[in-house]
Parts: sequence; structure tokens; C-alpha cells
Amino acid sequence: MTSLTHLHKANIGRGQSRKNKKKASSSNTKTLMYVISFFAFIVVFQTFRWQILYAEKFKDLSEEQYKSTQISIAPRGKISASDGTILAVDEPVWNIYATLSNEEDEREKFFKDKEKFISEVSGILGVEREEISSKLTEDFVYASLKKQVSTEKKKALENAKIFGENTQGFGLYFEREEKRIYPNGTLAAHILGFLGKDSEGKTTGQYGIQGYYFGDINGRSGYTYEEKDSYGNVILTSEYQPVLPREGKDFVLTIKPNLQSKAEKILEEVVRDTRSKSGSVVIMDPKTGAILVMANFPTYSPAEYWRVPETSILKNKAISDVYEYGSIQKPLTVAIALESKVIDKDYKCDDSTGFLDLYKVTGYEDLKGSKVYTWNRKPAGIIDIADIFRTSNNPCTAQIALKVDAQKYYAKLQEFGLGKFIGIGLQDESTNYLKPFDYWTKLDVITSAFGQGISATVLQAISAQSVFANDGVRMRPYIIEQIIDENETISIKPQVLSQPISKETAQIVKEAMGVAVERGMLGGMVKELKNYSVAAKTGTAQIANIGELGYKSDYTNDTVVGFAPIENPKMIMLVRLEEPQTASFSTLTAAPLWEKIFLAIADDLEIPRKN
Repeated sequence: MTSLTHLHKANIGRGQSRKNKKKASSSNTKTLMYVISFFAFIVVFQTFRWQILYAEKFKDLSEEQYKSTQISIAPRGKISASDGTILAVDEPVWNIYATLSNEEDEREKFFKDKEKFISEVSGILGVEREEISSKLTEDFVYASLKKQVSTEKKKALENAKIFGENTQGFGLYFEREEKRIYPNGTLAAHILGFLGKDSEGKTTGQYGIQGYYFGDINGRSGYTYEEKDSYGNVILTSEYQPVLPREGKDFVLTIKPNLQSKAEKILEEVVRDTRSKSGSVVIMDPKTGAILVMANFPTYSPAEYWRVPETSILKNKAISDVYEYGSIQKPLTVAIALESKVIDKDYKCDDSTGFLDLYKVTGYEDLKGSKVYTWNRKPAGIIDIADIFRTSNNPCTAQIALKVDAQKYYAKLQEFGLGKFIGIGLQDESTNYLKPFDYWTKLDVITSAFGQGISATVLQAISAQSVFANDGVRMRPYIIEQIIDENETISIKPQVLSQPISKETAQIVKEAMGVAVERGMLGGMVKELKNYSVAAKTGTAQIANIGELGYKSDYTNDTVVGFAPIENPKMIMLVRLEEPQTASFSTLTAAPLWEKIFLAIADDLEIPRKN
């Protein structure tokens, strides 16, 4: 029964199946047509969207995909001294990465020898094993090991064969960067400046040459625009004009590294010994204006500029700080009077009182009882020009200035460069101060005669004084000798700025300055200078109160300027000490500094000794 029923059911099933198959076939065909129609609609719709609605969007995407910009970084220019010494240059450094394949076999192989790898790499790079190990986790593919590694260490890694033979899945990746280095440490730091970051994190030049000429030193990156097909092949390159990189310009400076180094060392010693707030020295060739030395202390390392405790240390005080320089002004005053023919070389001053009564010579009621004194408030008697310099006599110098027509006197001060900007090509250079003539009074004439009420930077002051060492001619101070790029070399030529006095007047003044040194103007501490033919003048200047009248009672700026040999000067040097604590006279502070530097460099400059 069972089997028959089973069979029966089976027979009935076969007959019904034929009918159902026909119906199913028809239904399936209709369904298939519906599906095909639906997908066809989707394709058409999407094509419409892509080609019409999103045409611009996909155009942009395709351009991003197939167009590329290749950036060529231009090498920065180097800075060197006149003797070829490299002062600032770029060198390649390397960022080191470890890479590892996702292939299971390769990863297993690496982690088996992981400790060996860490040991060798840490030894070469100088990185703690634990630091490297922490980065090489079980899932690492790409890990930074150390940045800005020297080329020597990179080569050591390459030669070490750390990964053994036949290893394809892991290795080291080297990414090149350029790092600014200063091979001579702090040498000429304030001249060079440094490369730092701006508020947006971009590299920029700050202070010195690198601040002023950053665009020229940095150069310009190049760009190559390319279009590629889907396989990455470059096409249509002729339609894209490349912008070639422009290499940074090289700068050759006039400074002498051996002189610069000696001056910096001695300056530091004296600043520390005198407990001065700061010190500056500039040495110049008076015949050309070429700067041989420009130094300041405190100083810093341009490679580690961020370590300075105060940002003021970054400033080049020889060009940025404006100060009243005191009695080094006296040779200018005498020279203007000589040039104006109101005195001659045989002039003698009768100082019988030791002071100048300001009310008597000006008639200003508010100056009743005011006097200009000698340094010791004692009469000097009858003295010549050399002794006016030697004793730094303020009353006599003021009397001389009053003999000159005020407007002519003012005009001559301008010819000496007072109130004029030099423009030496260093960032943060300041101009000096000379009150407009319309506001000048007789009192201004008197105080300016001995260096009060007027101010200048160290650079501007030495520029004015160089007139006496160069037959009355003032040359433009310059510190850049050459600018070199891929196409040309620009050589800087000496340039005459002015001739405020005649050769004859310059001769009278420099001879008087020389006699003043021989008579002991620089003080008893300076002895060895007598072996040389030196002309000089000291200046001890009070420091004006900021925001109020009068001067500080406890602090001075001490300055000495001098040149040698008198007959044919090869150098002029000006030194300044800011607020020395051990003494308040330049003969005891700045004069020994001037002497020490001079004696250290005299042979280098081939300055002859006296016969």
C-alpha cells in the first residue's frame, strides 16, 4: 500500500510538473525582463547624473587623479667669509623609518630577529633600545626611528646589512631633508642671524643677513605640472610649462674670521670682568668701508637660537642700539670749527674756571646757575687741541662749537652721518637721532659738542670717526663683498658717502688725537700701545632716563675709538661697554678692551711698530 501510494503520487506529480513548468517559464521570463529594464533604468539614470548633474565634480576629481604637481625644492645659498670660511650652509639630514610587509612569513621572520635589529639600530643612531622597541609593535608597518640623522649615520645603517640576505619584506626608509648648519658655532652670530619659524610654522629668516636677505638666500621652489593616463603614463607634458627652481644666492662677507674670533673672545672676557650689561666692537677698513669685525656679547648659537634666556640677546647691538656716545664727539666738533676757519691748528683754550656758565653764554633765564664742568671740576688752564682731547675738556669744546654758525655746524654733523641711515643690509638696523634744526637752541649746540643730546649706533659712530682716518672722506660701511647666483656674481664696490672736511683738517685732528694718546689719554693701564702709532679718543657718557628728563647717576656707556697707524691707517676700531660696574670711566674699562683687541690683531693686519 505504501509503495503503491507512493508510486501513485509520483505519477500524479510528473503530470502536474509539466503544466507548472510552462507557467513558471513564462513567469520567469517576465521577471527577467522587469529586472533587466530596472537595471537599464538605473544605468541610464546614473549616467545622466555622472555626465550632466555631476559633470564638473567628476571633472575636478579626474583632474586631481590624473594631474600632478611635482615640487623641486631649491637649495639655499651659503654664507662665507672673504677667506672662504663657511659660516652658514645647508647639509642633508635624514629621517629614518622602519618598514615591514604585511606578508605573514616576512613578519614572522622580522619578529624572530627583532632584538638583533633593535640592538644594531640603536647603537648606530644613539637611541635607547626601549624607545625603538616601543615603536615596533606586533601590528607595525611603518615606524619613525629618528629624525635629522647625519649622512654618516645613514651610510653606517646602509653598510651594516642589518636585515641579512634575501629579505624583501622589511627594511629601512630614508627621507632626505636640508638642515641649516653653522660650522663655526657662535662665530659672527649677530651678523648671520638664523632660520626660524614664523607664526604659521613656515621657515623664515630672522635677524642679520638671513633675516634681511631671506628671499635671496632661500631661493624659489620649482614646479612641474603633469597629466597622466589611467596607467600613470605622463601625457600632454608639452602643454604644461615647468617653473624651474631658482637656487638661493651665496653671500660672501667682508669679515675676517681670525680677527672676528679673537675680538669675540676678548670682548666676552672684558664684559664679564667689568660686569657690563653688554659689549660691542666694530673694526673697519676706513679707506673702503669694509667691515672686518662686528661682534657683540652676550651672544648665542644660530643653530640653537631658542636657548637664549632673553630675546634681546638675538639683536645685533652694534646696529640696533642707539646711544649717546659722549666725548668721542669732540674730534668732530673741533674738525667742524677748523673747517669753518673759526679756529686753527694752533688754537688754545683758556680754561681758568673749570666750567662754562650756561646762562652767561646763552642768556636763557631757566639756565641761571647751570654750568658745564670739567670731569674733575678743576681748571685746566691754557690747553691746545691735543690736551682738549686728552683731558676731554667739555667747557673748551663747548666754547669751540659756539664759535661756529649754528646752521653750518648742524649741516656738518649731517655730513658726518648723524641723523642718517646707513643701510648695511642687516635686519633690525636703527637710525641715529639728531633733533631737527628748527628745534635747535644754543643749548643743543653746547651739549652736542661733547656728545650729549645726539645719539647713534656703534656702526654710525665709527662711520663718522672714519673720516679722520681717510683724509676727510666718509665711505659707506659694508659687510657684503659678493652676492653670487647661478647667472652672475655681483661684487660690492666701495662707495663715498660724503666729504665733510678737507684732507688738511683731517690731518690736524688725527695728529692731535695721536698726541693725546702719547700724553696718556687712554690711562696708565694702556702701555703697550706706545709701541704703535695710534690715534684715539675716549667717551664716557651718562645714560638718559627713559621717559623723563635728566640722566642716570649710577650708569655710563663707555666708548673708545681709534685707528692705526696714524700715517696710513689700516683699521679703525670702536668698542663700547654698556653699564660697566667696576668703574665709571672709559679709561678704566673700554680703553683696556680696545688695547687687548688691537694687540691681538695688529700682526694680522700688518700694522707696523714704531722704529
